[in-house]
Amino acid sequence: MEIIFLDQNKWIELAQVHSGRTKGGPIAQLFPRLVAAVREGRVLFPLSVANIIETAKRNDHVSRRLIAETQAMLSLGYVHRSRAARIEVELRAAIQRRFGIEPEPMPAHWAIALGFMQAFEPMDELTASPGELARVGRMTSLVDPAALYLDYMITQDDTRRREANAKLSQGLSGLVARIEGRRARFAGESLDMRRRIYAAQSWVDHLDVLNRIVAALGYSFDDLSALGDSAMRALLEDVPTMNVEVEMATRLEAKTGALSANDVLDVQSFYTAIPYSDRVIAEKAAISHAQQAKLDSKYGVILSRSLEDLSEHYLG
Repeated sequence: MEIIFLDQNKWIELAQVHSGRTKGGPIAQLFPRLVAAVREGRVLFPLSVANIIETAKRNDHVSRRLIAETQAMLSLGYVHRSRAARIEVELRAAIQRRFGIEPEPMPAHWAIALGFMQAFEPMDELTASPGELARVGRMTSLVDPAALYLDYMITQDDTRRREANAKLSQGLSGLVARIEGRRARFAGESLDMRRRIYAAQSWVDHLDVLNRIVAALGYSFDDLSALGDSAMRALLEDVPTMNVEVEMATRLEAKTGALSANDVLDVQSFYTAIPYSDRVIAEKAAISHAQQAKLDSKYGVILSRSLEDLSEHYLG
């Protein structure tokens, strides 16, 4: 089964077909074939947390419903797991490899989970508390996950939805401001130096997780450090979510012009999808950054700018 990630603009294109606004052309021909291929188990379009957030923040309830219906049809309620859960698994395996231990094999598509709640750390079955895990399990066993996602998008209290979106926007604005501050501090540095700086910050941000996992494996941070600087650099590159984030964020910060919340969501989408998708279809700038970093060859993913690139596989 092929796993395909779509950024939000591609979901909007498909929703235009679903709504009947786009009646002709290649995307109109493609959409019903994609729906059929999903039903046949040939392909799946899991959502990222960024997809969910961007759909939920649409204030027009009709467009929000149409996009959610389109996403429900093609995702079947599956999502990419939370960032914290992915890093937990990836980092543990990377540390084991540094010490010459073969990690326990993970099931195919382990980073794809059923139920939109699992895109969020507190409700991801790999990181959730026992009580939350039981609650999520009951919900997904009683209601079809695709229907549960659609219900969430169209029936949630509008006042609460707007309040939640306002808080999210504030958080994203704060993150953009911090990134802009870092851009200003390192404006004269080369791309390679920016990458090194971002990688070092990434380790600082995840030091508690690193120490906890190292201790759980029966080692100490000193044992890990004793492997040498090259081993530590290789460790970061062996953690896909962190590695893609460093590469994408470094290039984002090096571009000219002001950054936006959408730029941050693009980075989030790419470090979520690239390691665990067969194809990623997104906007030109983000795809170019990923190709410059050679992430497509490293992770064996096809990077596309247009839905029409799917025609050769799902038309005819």
